[in-house]
Amino acid sequence: MLRKTVSRLAMRLMVIKGNGSLRRLERGAEAPMKINLITASKVLGYSRTSGSSGVPKYIPATTASLKAYVRYTWTRALALGAKALKEQGKKYLPGRGVYLSPATNETLPDGTPCSNIAEIGAREYGRFYPFILMQPSRRMYDMHDGDYIYCMYRFALADPDATFMFSVFFSVNVSQLSYLRKNWRTIVDDIEKGGISENVDLTPEARKHYEKYAKADPARAAYLRKQFEQGFDGTLLRRLWPNLAVICGIGNASFKSAADHIRSVAGDVPFDFSIYGASEGLVAACYALESTDMQLLTDSCFYEFVPYGEEPERYLTLDQVEIGQKYEILITTQAGLYRYRLKDVVEVRGFRGKCPLVSFVFRKGQMFNIAGEKFSEEDARTTIEMFEKAHGIEIDHWIFYQDESVQPNRYALIVESDADVDWDGSIDEIEELIGHCNKRYPSQRTKFYIDRLVIRHQIPGTHDEWARRCIAQGASAAQIKPVHSLDNETKREFFLSRIQSPTDDEGESL
Repeated sequence: MLRKTVSRLAMRLMVIKGNGSLRRLERGAEAPMKINLITASKVLGYSRTSGSSGVPKYIPATTASLKAYVRYTWTRALALGAKALKEQGKKYLPGRGVYLSPATNETLPDGTPCSNIAEIGAREYGRFYPFILMQPSRRMYDMHDGDYIYCMYRFALADPDATFMFSVFFSVNVSQLSYLRKNWRTIVDDIEKGGISENVDLTPEARKHYEKYAKADPARAAYLRKQFEQGFDGTLLRRLWPNLAVICGIGNASFKSAADHIRSVAGDVPFDFSIYGASEGLVAACYALESTDMQLLTDSCFYEFVPYGEEPERYLTLDQVEIGQKYEILITTQAGLYRYRLKDVVEVRGFRGKCPLVSFVFRKGQMFNIAGEKFSEEDARTTIEMFEKAHGIEIDHWIFYQDESVQPNRYALIVESDADVDWDGSIDEIEELIGHCNKRYPSQRTKFYIDRLVIRHQIPGTHDEWARRCIAQGASAAQIKPVHSLDNETKREFFLSRIQSPTDDEGESL
């Protein structure tokens, strides 16, 4: 009996197709059976998670999930911008917007889109993009085409009627503002003469496409040249695009310093701090400009909450959460995820009607997140262990932290060690190890969203002094754990005030 059963199973082949279903192929079968393994909805593509630690996951994107992103990203942002203008007695003027984040046009072997959620949306709604975005294409600017930042600015600057600027993270804005400082002359010259400079790195196919739309506009070029020569001050964006109504991007938590940097050129243009979401699902969105409080989106996911610090035994629904409390959040989505643990911790800040307003606090195990890479303590520990093994040494004490003294921000590593190591000469090696542990780091460095790692040296005895201080304040020696991140102001002030002769080059950047 068992032999017959095994024989039958051997005659079948189970394969997951790009439509999110399981097909059962039987020998001689003309019409394979379709089993809705993940979701019964049509899968339009797979949204790839950041893969910040380990192998990325592939999350089905359906019509329902894409509509939620469209509704709560720029549609919501534009509505808030128009509302703010109306309250000021002004009118929202028609115009297209600037989209700053790049796409990666990638597919599975069967041709199913497998990229970020914006690119999957572009394939579905791309026919509208030339009418709402300043790009002469039905798809997003692709980073694989070459210098996509040039292409974005080449067409955005040529159009004076921009009404909104949208990116995923404000760290993207910082990187591209730095690019503009260095390259505005080339872009303005091309707008004046028409075409695209031969020095711009583009694939032949991309160059041929964009050159068709790169018309000459001497008058606009003269205006732009005058504005840039005036300087990158708080009026710049308003001078470039007088009708700019809103700048949208994630700028809370670890992205706050990036948002503050963009504020220095945005002047009176209001900020929308966008959404709280992930490839797995869209969770919440801001309901007012200049506010980081976000309203849960009850038409996007079903939510459950675990009180932070407790084991996942008590699950609360949104009518049971309390103001001021922190919770780990679970989601059930229309795209097939069931009680999925995001590993994010949120704080309930209040209620709008009966719907909770939440603020993202941190990701469990995460040390910091400069550009969506989600660097965890596990990533940090593995990086150090690999470096120790490669050099046959032991590093007594180490700390990673996010250095906000430069834009874009960078990783900083503080070491307290007697090991005989050329630390300055090891920066590239350590960056390579970070990239091995955190799969998103190399691409974010390549796109200039993160500056180059810096290594600093701790005054000898600092960690012992910290332990003595903790004991003096009532902690037992058994309670004292090694400090590997500056996760509160007390640690930050203590350890950063005990840096031994900083050797980083503040002027050295990407």
